[in-house]
Amino acid sequence: MPLTTETTKDCQGIIHLGSGVITGDEFVEASHAALELVRNTQNFHYEFLDLSQATGLQIADEHLEQITAQDRLAATYRPNAVVVIVAPRDDLFALGKRWEQLVQPFGWGTHISRHREEALQWLSANFPPPPTERLEAEISSATPVDFTE
Repeated sequence: MPLTTETTKDCQGIIHLGSGVITGDEFVEASHAALELVRNTQNFHYEFLDLSQATGLQIADEHLEQITAQDRLAATYRPNAVVVIVAPRDDLFALGKRWEQLVQPFGWGTHISRHREEALQWLSANFPPPPTERLEAEISSATPVDFTE
């Protein structure tokens, strides 16, 4: 399979590695695997998609729509997720930028790069989120307590 999905040892990240010609069905399957991980655990707060070894792309608009729908659902579980895409080829980079525009309303930190090293540097600088952002997220998700009872 030209697109594989793995998890990091610390269970914070989901790593997708692409090689050869990658199809839309493979992207949808990888997106679904990531969704299931965030849906069923408290782990997994970033995704790193490395397409450095990809030689081609076969994807239709309907695939991108399916991926975006799955990402919308994933964002309900991980509103502060970080997603990094390494896409050295023009067609892959353009797809990454198109996807980035579609998920922009979800509030994720996203970065599309042509170079793996630069992408890793960006990930290091942006994950985990700065402490202030984490505190704001915790405060925003706090459940009100009624002290009058």
